[in-house]
Amino acid sequence: MYGINKAKYGTHRLIAEEILPGRTVLDIGCNRGYLKTFAEDNIFYGIDDNADALQEAKKNGYAQVYQLDLNRYDLFRLQESFDVIVCADILEHLKYPEKVLGFFVSTCLKKDGIVIISLPNIAHISVRIGLLLGNFSYVESGIMDKTHLHLYTSRTGRQLAERCNLEVVKEKFSSNHFGAVIRACPFIGSILGYNLIFVCKKKY
Repeated sequence: MYGINKAKYGTHRLIAEEILPGRTVLDIGCNRGYLKTFAEDNIFYGIDDNADALQEAKKNGYAQVYQLDLNRYDLFRLQESFDVIVCADILEHLKYPEKVLGFFVSTCLKKDGIVIISLPNIAHISVRIGLLLGNFSYVESGIMDKTHLHLYTSRTGRQLAERCNLEVVKEKFSSNHFGAVIRACPFIGSILGYNLIFVCKKKY
């Protein structure tokens, strides 16, 4: 379970700045409910498989939380649609990320809603250098987290969204250390960005 990222150009802040005030948000894989910290003027609902994390999310202001193994996404039933769906650093952990994302897009997203997806960037410069040195070792956390079942680049992240009937309208790159550089020169985001962030809308 990861902690809150308060860095100016960290993933949590970059996601939150895409959520306009007064929106209903379904945070899939919400962990302890960190996003509410950066987007207080919104109503958050959270899904996670960790009961303790969900209790913390409630304390952090989430209106409703639901315990669910997302690999069993088809068991989820909620008669409500949302302005925003967030999948932050969760899809890479799932057996069938395309099916999970597609399910929530088709059942829980308002017609004019947006989906925000965050994925670890396997094309990050640290991984590239490691490959040059013959190292591709999994670790406890980070891009090479041993629990990651899928690896994404900017291109394959976009393809995932498109296969779920989504159109990417904005791509951002989070980095605690190089965020300001990426903001000034977005073309290097695919190399220096730690996470890939896609802001999407449904195709019609």
